[in-house]
Amino acid sequence: MERKKWVRNCPLFRGIPEEEMEILLKRIKACTRIYQKDEILLNVGDTVRSFGIVASGELFVMKEEYSGSTAMVAQILSGELFAEAFAAGEACATVTVMAADKTEVLWIDYRAMTETCPDSPAHKILMKNMMQILARKNLFLTGRISHLSRRTLREKVLSYLSEQALKEGKKSFEIPFDRQGLADYLAADRSALSAVLGKLKKEGVLSFRKNQFELLKEEEQIKI
Repeated sequence: MERKKWVRNCPLFRGIPEEEMEILLKRIKACTRIYQKDEILLNVGDTVRSFGIVASGELFVMKEEYSGSTAMVAQILSGELFAEAFAAGEACATVTVMAADKTEVLWIDYRAMTETCPDSPAHKILMKNMMQILARKNLFLTGRISHLSRRTLREKVLSYLSEQALKEGKKSFEIPFDRQGLADYLAADRSALSAVLGKLKKEGVLSFRKNQFELLKEEEQIKI
């Protein structure tokens, strides 16, 4: 994929004039690399000095449990960043990042990004965008922790769906997950999630079709 096409739509580079883009990318030591399906980009314990942006394709973020089993904790799609927290904190990776399919990644040297030409207009826009991305991710993680802190899967499901309804300002809304994605987000087994959703539907609490949901009762009417 031609770099200019997807870079223009990437949140990190939003608002940066096209004529300044190539100069900026050189200053922050940006480089692209293509990974094949199942190829590992980062392993647990790797020292991380650069973060990546998915130009095309998709990545899986995997977490190994104490038992030896591996769970997918996130999917990284086109235009999204990954490993920026490790790079910013000069920390070692605590997860494994793997290509879900043939994937092109733009790698950016974090130190070069923060130290190169801090007074240039393009750099100021870049850093503002970066702060907004980090803030949104922090809000996302805070919300997830709030849902996962609930005692039962039923409470987790209702907490998440209520939050989505509140964001949309209406009882009918669409969520960004399929069933497996929602199960992963709530750290639940897919069959257990389906059972809870089915019970809530039978009780008249909600209705759904694929990723379209509607809450049929007010929060105070819902029996937890």
